[in-house]
Amino acid sequence: MALEYSVRKGISTGIIAGIIAGIVMLGPMMGMMNMMNLPTDLFPTLVGMMMGQTPESAAMIGMLLHFIPSIIIGIIFGALISTSKLIVTSFKKGIALGIITGIVSFAVLFLPMIMTVFPPIMLQLMQMMNPSASQEMIMGQLQVMQPMMLIGSLISHIIYGLVLGTVASVILKRSSKTY
Repeated sequence: MALEYSVRKGISTGIIAGIIAGIVMLGPMMGMMNMMNLPTDLFPTLVGMMMGQTPESAAMIGMLLHFIPSIIIGIIFGALISTSKLIVTSFKKGIALGIITGIVSFAVLFLPMIMTVFPPIMLQLMQMMNPSASQEMIMGQLQVMQPMMLIGSLISHIIYGLVLGTVASVILKRSSKTY
């Protein structure tokens, strides 16, 4: 008997899995910032400042905004895994599809932001943190940090996908008679 579930069930599963994966993803992101001797809330601060918030209020807004794409990706994932060819029939398949989703979200969402929107905001924030530093010095520091930020962000997105696929698989297994 083939496993089947509705798109609605897939989407609701994706929402839950997306929220949980978004929460788990914060740990590696904060750890990466800490390893680079940067504030652990740098990413949410950058996102909040991107939305026009002051550095003081940006982190909380950025944290909330982090969950919007986490949920949207979860919705898309849930809808896709409801199709006959991508339906999650095992933990292995769920995890693999989740990891692929994490990598795609890194390429489609994160890379364009880190290459275009974040550098001027990071420059502004770093100038505020160290007003005596020249723009050239800060740009040099950002260039040195960028490879580590890219690798760390890719790892964070893979972890997001791993958790997304795992949680979705668990939910679908527990709620289905056949798996």
